Amino acid sequence: MMVNCKACDKEIAKGVKKCVHCGKDQRNFLGRHKIITGILAIIVLIIIVSAASGGDKSKTASAPAPTPISSNATQPNTSTSTPTPPATPSVKTYSAGMYKIGTDMPAGEYVLIADDTAYFQTTRDSTGSLDSIIANDNFVNQSIITVKDGQYLTIRGCKAYAFKDSPQVQPVDGFLPEGMYKVGFGLSPGEYKVSADADGYAEVSSDSSHSLDSIVSNDNFQGDKYITVKAGQYLKLNRAKLKL
Repeated sequence: MMVNCKACDKEIAKGVKKCVHCGKDQRNFLGRHKIITGILAIIVLIIIVSAASGGDKSKTASAPAPTPISSNATQPNTSTSTPTPPATPSVKTYSAGMYKIGTDMPAGEYVLIADDTAYFQTTRDSTGSLDSIIANDNFVNQSIITVKDGQYLTIRGCKAYAFKDSPQVQPVDGFLPEGMYKVGFGLSPGEYKVSADADGYAEVSSDSSHSLDSIVSNDNFQGDKYITVKAGQYLKLNRAKLKL
């Protein structure tokens, strides 16, 4: 079979390496460069094998078998615990009884919170004689008392709180009920109307010793009356209430 030369276009036999007319090599690039062709063939083969191997692994790979757990092995603690809130400091209170100031309870000012009708008494000693009584009173709701080292305090029907730890004053329907209050602590300085339930009593004092010398003013009254109190003073109401 005859074909045309790639260079001179004259007829030559098919399959000859060179043209008999012009001497042009009739082989293609791969035929003329066998070493390069071999290298290229090897590279292509490697690419094909690698691609096939990667595809097989992705299809057949399985998760690693779990490691057996020994019954004696220490397991991590995955439990969560709720943080414990800080403990609220407890408030020291003194129940019914007789206390020696400086031994059983510190000297200072105390608020007495009544269960119903309560009583307190301060004395110079523990003889139980009338002459030893410094102050005493029957009260409801609350009273305030200052005691000194060496004195004795007797309380019944109530609990004593150090003034700084005492419960806040709680008005009832816009009124301060019967009791004793320190002006500036739940009761602002100023003028107020007080109303008696029947025969009422109002007393303003300069301190909470309950001595006669501490009384600034006092009055037994009926109906309504006005009263002015200053910061640091004390107001005592019996059978009466104060409009806030």
